[in-house]
Amino acid sequence: MLHHNLVHIRDMLIAEWLILVLVGAGFLVFILALKTLAGDRFRIHRTVGRPTLVARELINSSRSLIIYNGMQILMRVFILSFGFVLTFDKEPPLWQVAISFPLIILLHDAYFYWTHRIFHSRFVFRLVHSEHHKAVQPTVFTAYRFSIIEAAVQGMYPIFYAALLPCSFSTLIFFYVVMIAHDVMIHSGVDIVPRFLVIGPFGWVCGTLHHDMHHRLGRSNYGLYFRFWDRLMRTEHPQFERLFDHVHSPANRGDVYRLIARRRDELAPAAAAVGGPAA
Repeated sequence: MLHHNLVHIRDMLIAEWLILVLVGAGFLVFILALKTLAGDRFRIHRTVGRPTLVARELINSSRSLIIYNGMQILMRVFILSFGFVLTFDKEPPLWQVAISFPLIILLHDAYFYWTHRIFHSRFVFRLVHSEHHKAVQPTVFTAYRFSIIEAAVQGMYPIFYAALLPCSFSTLIFFYVVMIAHDVMIHSGVDIVPRFLVIGPFGWVCGTLHHDMHHRLGRSNYGLYFRFWDRLMRTEHPQFERLFDHVHSPANRGDVYRLIARRRDELAPAAAAVGGPAA
């Protein structure tokens, strides 16, 4: 049984790394093509990152994926010691498989928001989360630029979910593809999410700018996929919607943060913006 789990983790690690590299490279090509087609419209930053920085962040993210999956090995060994088996050899009932696809994303959104808030507390930030915030202007491969502790914490989620809630192998594949593709997009510096999905009656999706503002400003916009928790807990930046409209307008020149640079300390790197979560 242990061998079965080790093989499964090995295969998932290879799959996750290939998805990260292929999606990241594809998004880089898309960004360069978009520059030709639409100029600076949709751009949060004028550049997409120096080649040496992109390569360095790919190496860092690859390391984090190894830690991420290493934590899953430890958790599987732990639950095996209590006689709980995760093999995914038998599919759960069809209705459980159907609800598992949205459920694993919705719960991951909540898991990420609250662990992220904790990571921004005064005594945890420098130890756990500061590595990720060294990227004030993220690139497509910043997504998994984690410290060892943060990679381990985020790596726990799929096992928590699989052990406690309806799950199949297809659920996990779906989760990893969505998570990696989404994380690459929100660190790309280009926001292409349609307005109706971000703002308005159905406007619950974060999009790229939402997370990019978190990297730049540090103390707001903690959500991952959806704006729900930030809006509920009043941690969303008050100017997010105005800046989103600017990024999507023909007037955008890749200079969105100039609109809110009223105080010098407002645009300080997030690594210096430690002191607990704030709106």
